[in-house]
Amino acid sequence: MAELAIRGGPKSKPTEYTLTNRYGIEEVEQLARALDAGKLMGPGGIISEFEAALCEAFQVRHAITVTSGTAALHTALCALGVAEGDEVITTPMTDIGTVAAILALHAVPVFADIDLETRLISPQSVRARIGPRTKVIIAVHMSGLPCDMAQFTRIATDTGVIILEDCAQAHGGRYGDTLLGGLGKAAGFSMNESKQMTTGDGGFVTTNDDEVARIASLFRDKTYLRDGSVGRGGQPIPFFALNYRANGLHAAVGLAQLGKLEALVQRRDEIARRYYTEFSGLNSFDLPRLTEGGQPSWWPVAGRYTGGEDRRDELVEALRAEGLTISTGMSPANNILRTELVRNKRYYPLTDEVPAFWRDVEYDPDACPNVDELQRTVIRLPVDE
Repeated sequence: MAELAIRGGPKSKPTEYTLTNRYGIEEVEQLARALDAGKLMGPGGIISEFEAALCEAFQVRHAITVTSGTAALHTALCALGVAEGDEVITTPMTDIGTVAAILALHAVPVFADIDLETRLISPQSVRARIGPRTKVIIAVHMSGLPCDMAQFTRIATDTGVIILEDCAQAHGGRYGDTLLGGLGKAAGFSMNESKQMTTGDGGFVTTNDDEVARIASLFRDKTYLRDGSVGRGGQPIPFFALNYRANGLHAAVGLAQLGKLEALVQRRDEIARRYYTEFSGLNSFDLPRLTEGGQPSWWPVAGRYTGGEDRRDELVEALRAEGLTISTGMSPANNILRTELVRNKRYYPLTDEVPAFWRDVEYDPDACPNVDELQRTVIRLPVDE
């Protein structure tokens, strides 16, 4: 056996991982077509074409393109009727964009723990946190792993609380026969450069509800009615909204990326399944238990090493020395309950003033012990195709 790279031996993977193979002639051709059309501002044109293609690909009635995954969740929450003082339950093990979307509407984030075996938000923990002000549950399909949507659907039926899917890392995943993004009342997707399909940055909302789609379309475009009347003045401006419009360059790249998504997910599945085959039976190491009926689309796979945090860190350094992109965090913040944002309810950057909607909310930083335990033990394995 060759000497380990950390001890001076050759790297197992001498070439670096790169994202440059994500783009090719297909994207160039679509970009040229968009530029030749002479209209990049949406909606309409190639953007409408991309949205129609998203509907077909994700098997939903409506797709509304926006500028980021955070914008997608913000837009979806608004369209679902979330307002000041409402509570939205999610996991603290997610990108901060999930929580930012909640706070942007002056709603209160409530944090549920994860299931340590699946690495996903726990339906049991969510149910225990539902109260009279709970409006929405954001089910985060972390790392492309489908949540137990049967249980979340049951919770919605029992309580009347709305389910919003966070599909930022889950393009092309399935639960049963349904693609992720078509199971809740709405879903938010990201298309930044690390995702299964990318437009450099960007996002979109999916829904099968006509009214949710109508409000989302208005919210992403300052409520303007794009019927030719903008230039004449007298727009009704029915409510406060932002400019989250995607443009034709996003749409052009997105159309090309859609054509590659199925093969990409299949390749990632092959890589992930090999981990499950090769690592089965290892002492002190386990991989996520997959939700029954779920078909992941895979992001880095969250393995757990339970032989001690110091030993975990030594193992990670050895793997990195071999040329592998190994990480020890599930998200940039690891546990949002432990961030300054939540600990001090720091809403504004230049003042300590806490908005009234958040002022009396108290958070226990130890409320999600499984999140903390996963952060102490996680080794994230690459599935880069």
